[in-house]
This record gives sequence, C-alpha cells and structure tokens, in this order.
Amino acid sequence: MIKALSRCHAGLVISLACAVSPLVATAADVVVQPSAGSGFVVKDSLGGVVRLSVKEDGTIAIPGWSGLPVRPTNMCIEIMSGQIGPCPPPAAGFSLPYAATVSDPLTLFNITQSGAGGALRGAISSASNTSPAIVASSTGIGSGVQVQLTNSSNGARGLDVLQAGVGPGVFATSAGGNAAWGITNSISAAGVIGDNPYGEAVVGRAGTGSGKTCGGFSCSGIGAVVGRSDGLDGYGVRGFVTHPDGAIAVIGQVGISGGTGNAGRFENVNAANPEDVFIVASNGTGNLAVFKKNSNVARIDNTGKGFFNGGTQTGGADIAELVDFKGRAPQPGDVVEIDPEHAMHYRLSSGSESTMVAGVITTKPGVLMNAGIDDASGLPALALAGRVPVKVTLEGGAIRPGDLLVSASLEGHAKRASGAVVPGTVIGKALQSHAEGSTGLVEMLVMTR
Repeated sequence: MIKALSRCHAGLVISLACAVSPLVATAADVVVQPSAGSGFVVKDSLGGVVRLSVKEDGTIAIPGWSGLPVRPTNMCIEIMSGQIGPCPPPAAGFSLPYAATVSDPLTLFNITQSGAGGALRGAISSASNTSPAIVASSTGIGSGVQVQLTNSSNGARGLDVLQAGVGPGVFATSAGGNAAWGITNSISAAGVIGDNPYGEAVVGRAGTGSGKTCGGFSCSGIGAVVGRSDGLDGYGVRGFVTHPDGAIAVIGQVGISGGTGNAGRFENVNAANPEDVFIVASNGTGNLAVFKKNSNVARIDNTGKGFFNGGTQTGGADIAELVDFKGRAPQPGDVVEIDPEHAMHYRLSSGSESTMVAGVITTKPGVLMNAGIDDASGLPALALAGRVPVKVTLEGGAIRPGDLLVSASLEGHAKRASGAVVPGTVIGKALQSHAEGSTGLVEMLVMTR
C-alpha cells in the first residue's frame, strides 16, 4: 500500500490511483502536472535543501550532483525515450565517419595510456588507398605536429618511420623556410645523420625545383650541400673514415649524367683573411698529394718533394735563392757581391770589375730555392741561372747584345767588360742594347765566370 501525503497547491495536480488486493499492494503511476513555469521539487527532510527538480519543460536539475558519493556504475540517458539508468556495456563513443568543430581553449582529444600499450594508432588496410593514414592541419602559427619525450633516460627515437617500399621515409617541404632542421646539444651527437650500408647516406640536390634550374634564379653561390660553422676552430664540412682497410673521407665528382664543371674548389672571399686557403696535413707515410690522369702524372711526397712527369713551366725566367744581406737592402736588378766581413751574406757591389761579385737580384724568379714556409718576407732572391733584368751604366761604353757584363764603379750596377776579362768578374751576357742615358736596365743571361 502506498501512503500519500498531499498538500494542495494551486496549479499542481497529483493523481494517485491505488488498487488493493488481499495479498499484494500495488500502485499506479504518480502523475505530477505543474502549471507552466512550475515543477516537481524534492527537498531534504528539513525542507531546506533542494535534492531534485523537474521543471514543467522537462529540464532536470540535481543541485548536489558534484558532492554525491562516487559510484562504480555510470548513469546514461537514452536519448529517444529520455529514460535514465546504468550505462550499457562499453561501446564506441561515436559513430564513423565523425566530424565536429569545437571552439575551446582546452585540448579537444587527449588520451593517456598508463599501461604497456600504445596511445594512438591509425591504419589503412586497403592496398590501393592513396590517402594518408593521419593528417594534422593547422592554419595557426604553431607547430603542425609536436612529439615530446619527457623521460631523460629514453634512448629511443622521437619519430620512427618504417617504410617497406621504395619511397622516402620522411619527406618535408617548406615554401620559404628550411625543409628539415636538426638541433642537438651534445658534442658526441649530430644534428643530422644518415646511414646507408649500400650507398649514399646523405644526398643534397639543388636546381631541380619545378623543372627550373635553381627555381628560375642563377645557381651561382647555391650549394646542394652546405656546411656552416659559427664556432671558433670548427669545420664547415668534415668527413672521416673508420674502416681499417681505408676509404675516402671526402670526394667531389663532376661529369655524372653528362654534367660539366669543377670537381672541387677552395676560395677565400674575405680580403682581410690572412689564413691559408688550402692545407694538407698528414701524420702517415703516404704522399701529401697525387694528381692522376689515368695514371700518376704528378705528386708531392711527405717530405715536400715534387715529381712532375711532364716537367714544369713557370711564369719567371730564372732560378734563384733567397739570400741574407748587410747594409742597404738590395732591390731587383741590383748587382750584389759576397760580403767578406759577414759569412753567408751579400751586399751591393761597390767597385769596378770586382772579383767578389755574385750576380743580380731577380725580379720574378721562375723557381725559388731554399724558401721555407716560415721565411720572412722581404729577403732578396739572387738569380743563379736563366734570364734577369740588370741595372747598367755606360761606364764601359755602349752595351750591345752578347757583351759580357761586370760590376761598375756605381754601386749595384753593371757595365760592359773590357777586352781583358779578369776571371771571377763576369756576371752574365747582355741580351739587349743600351747606348743612351747614363744608366738603364737590360735583360741579361746569367753566366758567372
């Protein structure tokens, strides 16, 4: 039997229908029919706190919902009938395909996996499907995809791409920035590394965009692979070999696919840079440099000695060596003699037909001997053989080609030798004439005797 305690209220109609039998008490539906704007309200035993409110328009409110004890079973509302009850067994949270647009400052889809499985997976099972498995699109100014590995002891890869076909494992394009950028803060790691046990590990290509060489611009100064170092004593490009049987650390090739150009080039574009453009250093026993065309044609061994199968050709016309001097510094074309007061030193010639005469200071030697890397600049070079300009006077008369030349009384000058030549005074043979003016300059064939 149902007991009903009713209090009359204008606009609220409660219908209670009872049926009594000798054994079981049953009750019919309780119908609450509030007027517009009113509702059915359940309060606590003291009548001060609203526990449940059902408005006339069907709105249900449970004011103390957030403070109720947590129950292990979720409550669901069946949309079609409006019934409330325990949720059915777990099923898909939404039907596919699914699309929605939501404006919210929070992350729209957030999954945390606390077990051993993965957090997110997308797969395409159709072999003919050309669509991407996952697409991330953004019209904002943030990253398209961000991968965070927050475990500092994690040695795994941040992004792992396994490509079973022949396409690129990773392909990136950028309309105006770098297509790929790698940064590391470890001295033992690399910003970008490529591994290939069968071929090239890293290949750079330039001038192939949209069928236009360098995208329609000049390729001058554009490198397919560019190395840059902003640190002190660093390397822009570095290659090294670890195989004990040997390999090539760096190679430059030209002519592939009919291409033309230089296989290698080294240049210094800074006019104020005093450093060497090209340095070869070796701790081994092999040659410093070898030049080939089918076979060896030239080489420089590890002592600095050069070997040239086709001979050598220089821009100068004489062979010379650097000499030390005392007194005024000899200039190109000056006649010099041995300094008797200082061993292994020279000085400007100071007397006519001197037997101490040694030769002429060269202007531009074709071969310069005894010149070490650390030799001071400014030392004069004495011509030992070949052709050299010499300062002359008319002290011995007009000079004609073929005349023997000896030192003149004018310091650092030569003159035509007299008929009786004193042994040890001749420095060379004139190749040009000199008949006008007190002094001049003629070409001379070096020939001391």
